[in-house]
Amino acid sequence: MKPIIGDKVRVKATKERGVVESLDGRKIQVRLETGLLTPVTELEITNYSMAARKAWKSMPNRRVGRPNGTTTTDRVSVTLRIDRKLWEAFKSAEERGAVADRTATINKWISEKLRQLEA
Repeated sequence: MKPIIGDKVRVKATKERGVVESLDGRKIQVRLETGLLTPVTELEITNYSMAARKAWKSMPNRRVGRPNGTTTTDRVSVTLRIDRKLWEAFKSAEERGAVADRTATINKWISEKLRQLEA
């Protein structure tokens, strides 16, 4: 599979992420998150979008998450709709180091609230 315009990639040498903006023969123009446009070859990038396309092609009906029996904890994946400002504040706390582990933190907060409701 070849990269296509819009693919999300990481430049291996600098570890910067970006999006494929154009294909120029053997060169791929990548718009980095910094806004800089840089030419690279296919071997110089990790193409996350192409990996997802390959996975979808090989297993289109695969369920999301890890297969049953591959983890030592009993957890379920849950999708929540959270207000954007609240989520941005949560991510900011995570970047500051106030939230070290998303899953553990949310589990703890929900457990604390449930104990309060039961009291």
